[in-house]
Amino acid sequence: MVVSDAVRPSGEAPHGTSLLPADLTDDQLDAAPALDSIDSLLIEELSEDEDDAFAAALKS
Repeated sequence: MVVSDAVRPSGEAPHGTSLLPADLTDDQLDAAPALDSIDSLLIEELSEDEDDAFAAALKS
């Protein structure tokens, strides 16, 4: 009987918890960009329905 080795780990790809993002340090958080206002996310060309959907998404 021949068994495929397609699922055999090669050791080259990350797996498990190594795929999770690391916590940011205090210095990284301080250096991260921040929005001055949520108004900077406004998109002028949206229809009223699209604008309502976008606003609802921001609230969730």
